Amino acid sequence: MKKKLIIIFTFLTVIYIIVGGLLFLNVTLMESPEVLIEIEVTKVDSEKAILHTVLNIVNPNSFGMVAKNLKIVITSSDGYEVAHALIDGSDIGSHEKKVFIKDVVVSFDGRSPDLLTTKITGEVGVNILFIKKTIQLNMGVITSIDKLINEISAPNIEVTVDFVDMTTKGINLTAMADVYNPNSFDMYIDDISSDIVNEEGKKIGNLDISGDVLSAKNHVQINGTGKVLFEAFNAKKITININVTAGVKIAGVEKNISFNVLTNIIVPNLEELLLSKDKPTILLMKVDEKFTLKGVFFNVLMEVSNSFKVDLFLKDIVCRIYTSVDGIDNLVGENSEIENISVTIGKTDYSTCTVLVPYSKLFQSGHLVNDITVSVSGKATMGGINQYIYLDIRGCHDLSLFG
Repeated sequence: MKKKLIIIFTFLTVIYIIVGGLLFLNVTLMESPEVLIEIEVTKVDSEKAILHTVLNIVNPNSFGMVAKNLKIVITSSDGYEVAHALIDGSDIGSHEKKVFIKDVVVSFDGRSPDLLTTKITGEVGVNILFIKKTIQLNMGVITSIDKLINEISAPNIEVTVDFVDMTTKGINLTAMADVYNPNSFDMYIDDISSDIVNEEGKKIGNLDISGDVLSAKNHVQINGTGKVLFEAFNAKKITININVTAGVKIAGVEKNISFNVLTNIIVPNLEELLLSKDKPTILLMKVDEKFTLKGVFFNVLMEVSNSFKVDLFLKDIVCRIYTSVDGIDNLVGENSEIENISVTIGKTDYSTCTVLVPYSKLFQSGHLVNDITVSVSGKATMGGINQYIYLDIRGCHDLSLFG
């Protein structure tokens, strides 16, 4: 019995030695794991960046391995450590691929992100029976988010302009700039001073818009004011040439970008500025008549008031007399040989005209027509501009031979 036990023990020992020797030989010839590092910038805001780090380890051996003490250290180009993180280890089976994922928060504290060095250290080893073997991992990858910073999207700017009133020097305007920041980090824009030009590129005014902070993925509305010369009335197209400097703070790093925005605006309308509801009447008239052998002379007094801060002109003036029969107006006399009227700022000027209407045109069916309509029309404008507004003032007049 004792002899059988010795034989069995000897056999097992030989087997153990053979297996151990094979394992030792196998482990001694252990192939280094294949390691692949992937780093992607997944998010950037004003203070930090997030680097999505993927560590792929492939075990090419016929036995299992273990990865442990994995550590990520990221440094800037001047050697400053901007981030570090630990990665949980894990077993890696024979001919198996293991993926280790870690999101690392990077804060640059004002340092340039032009070059980042990512170092990953750790151990990959085996521990079988009495056999231990460890391979140290020490890998470096150079990456950068500078490209991302250089691909900052410029804000979108839409400008709406309203012409408010006229002064002796031009037309005042107000503006509303709707600004959208498409980036995932805050921006700010400096004060903007823009030229306003006509279709020939000639400067005819300016627009000033205050700077402001632009929150990430948000709209902000900014007010502006400006002025254009009266030449704007003659323009076919008006453009605001906006040069903008926008500043950003991305991952703790300050950066400025400059861009240009061309915005077309509507040519100002003289009628809207002169004949708005809160503006006084420009033209008034009074009528009296004189009966003569030739007919009736209608004397029309025209009063032109200028309450604006620019000189006004009334030209192409025509005075017309109509009779009204059964609701139908019939032109019976007119006078178009009337001199232009020029009215300086804040003044009132007068002009008169006379229209002769023969009696033959005033009698209908043997009766004198008493219902008379008097019309004074003309074009109101300012010196040096092509635009004008058409004025037509009408009034009823009761014609009676017996007063």
